Amino acid sequence: MRKLGQEGLDSILWYKLNTWCKNYFEEYSKCDVVDNNITESFNAWIVPARYKTIMTMLEEIRVKMMKRIGELGEFSNTWITDISPMSLKIFQENIQKSMQCNLTWNVETGFEIKHHGITHTVDIVNRRRSCRSWQLRGIPCPHGVAALHYKNLEPIHYVANCYSKETYLSTYAHFIQPMNNMKMFPTSNNQIVKPPKIRKLPGRPGKVRRKEADEGRKTRKLSKKAVVMTCRKCGTQGHNKRGCPARNQVGSSQSTKPCSKARSTGPSQSSEPSSQTHVLLFVTPKCMLYV
Repeated sequence: MRKLGQEGLDSILWYKLNTWCKNYFEEYSKCDVVDNNITESFNAWIVPARYKTIMTMLEEIRVKMMKRIGELGEFSNTWITDISPMSLKIFQENIQKSMQCNLTWNVETGFEIKHHGITHTVDIVNRRRSCRSWQLRGIPCPHGVAALHYKNLEPIHYVANCYSKETYLSTYAHFIQPMNNMKMFPTSNNQIVKPPKIRKLPGRPGKVRRKEADEGRKTRKLSKKAVVMTCRKCGTQGHNKRGCPARNQVGSSQSTKPCSKARSTGPSQSSEPSSQTHVLLFVTPKCMLYV
């Protein structure tokens, strides 16, 4: 990344590489995702309940979680295989890519897979590949699929157990039990904790999460970031025609023109014809100057 001249590397490399760089991830998690948006998703999911009293907020969150766990538990009935739909989609994409691979077998467990001019090694017994894609995801990569097909093995049986229906059902095996209404709760003898006094803050309260400066915006308009303003009057960058210095100078020069002499030096008001020729020099909103 330094050789490519990427900016802001000092702030990124300050963190440990095994927390954000896929090449240093551990293999036991079987996940190659480098972001974690579960907290933001949960906060957006409970926005209507967050602005209510504590007991009402907890009750609404409990009901939402109870419905959510039940719906996700029933979702497994729509699966067409024993692995999850997202892992099945990745697995099918790897099958299509495996058709472009050329392999060489060492008559034991090792394979050399050549794909787009790059050669990788695959060990189907230990489920390992030199680029670590199979180890990180837990789904056979295109090279692993080609090696398994060469040995007449079914690649779907080599998908990690974390993507199976059995593991999915065990995750949602514990349900939240229903409860009576809050009016039917037993009365507590403890001291009542009163909430703090509400202090109204200036301005309208914000309900939308503040985004980072480099975070994308959901809009169809093109971003004007790093666009230099150009004046249409003088062609100079850094201002527009409303704040153009040339425009202000022209307006001030016209407003400071004397008009008293122009009126006194105008054509004669006598009835006698004059042989002098009057030339109009300039016209202002207040006077005209003749010579």
